[in-house]
Amino acid sequence: MTYRIALATSAAQPDLDDRGQEILAALRAAGHEAEAAVWTDSSVDWEQFDAVVITGVWDYAQRYDDFLGWAWRAAAQSLVLNPEPLVRWYADKRYLADYASEGLPMVPAQFITVHDATLDHDYLGVDHVVRPTISGGLAEAFRFGPEDGAASRAKLEEIKAAGTSVMVFPYVGEVGSVSLVYIGGEYSHAFGRDLAAEVNAEPAEGRPVEVLSDVEPTAAEREIADAALKPIDPANPPLYVRVDLVRTPEGDPLILEVQVVQPDLHLERVENGAVKFADAVVARIASTKA
Repeated sequence: MTYRIALATSAAQPDLDDRGQEILAALRAAGHEAEAAVWTDSSVDWEQFDAVVITGVWDYAQRYDDFLGWAWRAAAQSLVLNPEPLVRWYADKRYLADYASEGLPMVPAQFITVHDATLDHDYLGVDHVVRPTISGGLAEAFRFGPEDGAASRAKLEEIKAAGTSVMVFPYVGEVGSVSLVYIGGEYSHAFGRDLAAEVNAEPAEGRPVEVLSDVEPTAAEREIADAALKPIDPANPPLYVRVDLVRTPEGDPLILEVQVVQPDLHLERVENGAVKFADAVVARIASTKA
């Protein structure tokens, strides 16, 4: 069976980046019709595709409402991967409050909505990070020290004025970080990240910069990452998930983020990563049509 597959991308990268091109090549090598399609292009007929894979929409956070509207319309016409209900829930990092309520080990965080009058928060007296709850990477996160209360409040007010809720959490960049990637519901690979460097990095080619290292996750980290997938409805499974963990000074893993919307999977760090991803896309289409 030959499928027609779109890799959704942004107008800034209409032909995808190198990693997207590798996925296109893998899909085509497997005998499928695959092409890049700009999600904001109103002339695209999404119904012509057997699946639309969200792979290059690095601008979704800047056009959040438009993006959710597009995902909903596209899902009415084609199979969107990841599924639109998951995209809608995970696009705003306030989902992390639900994870905390489930008792999962989390980096503590406070969420302040645009309607909250106060600019004070629980972490003014410690090293902390302020970021919009709708944001695409740590380049949009801002670090403040214990003496930076005025600057922290000013940034919080600025984010709220732009119409976005705010997430504040203690700075965890000095401890180890590991990201675990799942493709097609199965654990695929992992890599370490230098969060301190990422907070200070400027985005490159429209995407967040991530500073990576080789890391093998511990058994405890695998267990926590697996647990982070349990709140996801098994009837509506993701094609890909990336679970970002940090380690406490005592070495205990905590969930920092669960990325279902446009994470960098760094498929180059696993043998035949693009082929593995393409195979999972095809398998998901086939199972839907069965």
